Amino acid sequence: MSKVSAIGFSVLVGSLAFATSYSPVTQADIVSTHEIVHEARTGFDRAQLTEQLQRQDVREQLIQFGVNPDEAVMRVAAMTDAEVRELTAGIDQLPARV
Repeated sequence: MSKVSAIGFSVLVGSLAFATSYSPVTQADIVSTHEIVHEARTGFDRAQLTEQLQRQDVREQLIQFGVNPDEAVMRVAAMTDAEVRELTAGIDQLPARV
């Protein structure tokens, strides 16, 4: 065996030994259906709020109240999940303005 082949073989064996000894730590937890639905609902509520803020009539109302519509969208994006749930709780019960 030539010197180059011996070095190449040594590097290969060494890298295989290292690759098999290294295993990243992974951890899995059980996630309840309630938690998954809760996260999905919060994401839906946040998207719904953002969509409503994009409507032209809502943007005009925000401007009339002195609120920058783009800043309102950024604020919704920065809200916590609890804040989004609080804001959207009962929103479907509010009277619609035409």
